[in-house]
Amino acid sequence: MNSYKPYVPETLSELMDQVVPMMGDAPNFKDDTGYFPRKSIDSEFYALIEGFGKVRDKIGEDRYARALDIAARMKAIFLEAEDENDPKTMQGIYLIHELMDIIDEVRARRVASKLKDDEGRVTGD
Repeated sequence: MNSYKPYVPETLSELMDQVVPMMGDAPNFKDDTGYFPRKSIDSEFYALIEGFGKVRDKIGEDRYARALDIAARMKAIFLEAEDENDPKTMQGIYLIHELMDIIDEVRARRVASKLKDDEGRVTGD
């Protein structure tokens, strides 16, 4: 039984750090270095979905529902893609950009509103 659980992002900036590298890892999300042998599409999407759950109160229910829908569509598309040159991979990457837009929108709103993060600073988290 595989008990591996990937790190789950806990802030908006950590969530962005999860989302951005997904573009380079698509569509199979396997680690070629050997440092993360249990990394897979399932572990990456687990971290992504759980991460959005951690910031749900900051992004709001509508954006949260949108993010989960985008993530589900992304995973389905990447599972169908044969390799990085498959046109489906590019479709999934476009959806990654939609997730980035959601995170950027919320962070910009939080900075404009001068909302403080857990450390008491205005960072967008």
